[in-house]
Amino acid sequence: MAKKENQVKFPSKVTASSMIQYISEKNQIPRKLAKEIIDDVFNVVQAGVMNGDRVPVGKFGKMFIRVRPATKARKGRNPLTGQEMIIPPKKATKVPKFTFAKSFKEEALKAKVVKK
Repeated sequence: MAKKENQVKFPSKVTASSMIQYISEKNQIPRKLAKEIIDDVFNVVQAGVMNGDRVPVGKFGKMFIRVRPATKARKGRNPLTGQEMIIPPKKATKVPKFTFAKSFKEEALKAKVVKK
């Protein structure tokens, strides 16, 4: 017996709701279960990032936390008035970072761009 392929169209506009609908129809599961699965995936990614891991996100790339180093106080100039001023120091901070995979960057060159 041949397995019937489930042909489901990709959503025309990608939103959380449309992703849930697509996964639900494609895998023939209830919408509630599809939503739980998507939430679980994102929760695992978030937990890994918060643990300090470089978490792979499918074929897109990797997500991680980067430490932005502290800066010292320095002299600066107001570009409008030309008045000199002291720019205060900043503490080191942790920022979320995402690096795209090489294959995704190459595919992005072929992507359609919709002007708004």
